[in-house]
Amino acid sequence: MKKILTTGLIAASALAVSACTITDITSSTSDTLDAVTPDVTLNRFVDVRIASIKQEAAVGQGENLQALAQLMGEPDSAAFSKMLQLNYDKLFNNLRQPSDLVGRIELLQKSRSI
Repeated sequence: MKKILTTGLIAASALAVSACTITDITSSTSDTLDAVTPDVTLNRFVDVRIASIKQEAAVGQGENLQALAQLMGEPDSAAFSKMLQLNYDKLFNNLRQPSDLVGRIELLQKSRSI
């Protein structure tokens, strides 16, 4: 009986340790993916959320604009959202691909920093 109990504890411990290892590997893999391919993540976000981004940019606020600011490395999401609102026509008129929005925003940011 004592041997069965000990074996059971060892098996349970092994399962607990292996579950932690799987979680750790998954977490580090997704972090690595984001660190290695930030443009893919950014473009995918814009492709999926373009309708909401467009609506929120029209009013100058929203959670998708906050997320977009973060993905683009903007520390002040409120100022970023206001910039999108003030430049709405430049950013969204004749937009062929949702991911083209990223390039337009980057051009706008560069022209502001000059």
